[in-house]
Amino acid sequence: MPGSLERGFSVSASDDEVCVSDAEQEWIEVVVPAKVALVEGIASELVSAVAAAEGGVEVRKGNVVFWVHSPDLETALADVRGCLQRLAGQGWQVDATQVRAGNLAPEENWRDAWKKFFQVTRLTRQIVVVPSWEVHEPLATDIPIHLDPGQAFGTGAHASTQLVLETMQELVDSGTLPVPETVFDLGTGSGILAIAAAKFWPATRITATDIDPLSIEATQANASNNGVGEQIEVSTKDLLDVEERFPVVLANIQAHVLRGLRDPLLDRLLPDATLLLSGILTAQIQPLVDFYCESGVVVIESIRQSRLNSEWSSAHLRRAS
Repeated sequence: MPGSLERGFSVSASDDEVCVSDAEQEWIEVVVPAKVALVEGIASELVSAVAAAEGGVEVRKGNVVFWVHSPDLETALADVRGCLQRLAGQGWQVDATQVRAGNLAPEENWRDAWKKFFQVTRLTRQIVVVPSWEVHEPLATDIPIHLDPGQAFGTGAHASTQLVLETMQELVDSGTLPVPETVFDLGTGSGILAIAAAKFWPATRITATDIDPLSIEATQANASNNGVGEQIEVSTKDLLDVEERFPVVLANIQAHVLRGLRDPLLDRLLPDATLLLSGILTAQIQPLVDFYCESGVVVIESIRQSRLNSEWSSAHLRRAS
């Protein structure tokens, strides 16, 4: 995290040449331009793949921004460009050549700037996400989720998260899904899907996992703040070490990760189990669903394209009896 700044320096925003007026000033932003529909997905990828971004990023309209120590700038830029080139190879519409050095800002601005972009948001008929620093007067039927993502991903604003919540809401409203005894949330992030499941089904026990310790901390805090801490068991346990099988599994993860996890993920499904997959670009959804169905284990219930950002889609699969 950037340290306190006592004197200023200027940075060219058009290229990677940095003009520093005082050697003591050593924090600089890396700016990653992206389509608005993709910024949160790219932010998540950067935190996972770029060491300099592990401390957290700021999602702005059309940009993902994080801060680096100035001697590490060239390495960070190279790492980001490499990450974007990999994503481009997977079908993401990104341009690695647009990554640039940006401006200097005080630590408190870096730490809190993302709060400007996270506001009270209605995600489904009932689910309303309320930032921990906001006040919301809920309707009688609302299910407010009070959330502070911290450095974990999952405010609910991303289309892939909304897709899962919309499908969960439909399953609750239609009554077609019996109240599950357990739910498994793979890659829980800030815990928003696990908390929503606990709110939808108060008698249900939720198992949530994530490889990022920051996500575990965020989920535990958010679950406690929402009064469902005792319902949700969260850990960094590897999928291969999860022995239980579940009637409902949620996996909001990128397509290439879901491909690699297909077999162990399907092994976690009980007969007739519901599997909701998201975090998938629309161009990737059908090939991914076909790949899962090749296993002979699951059948397609529906494929949903986001009504907000057509770049993203999700799939509702069911394990055969």
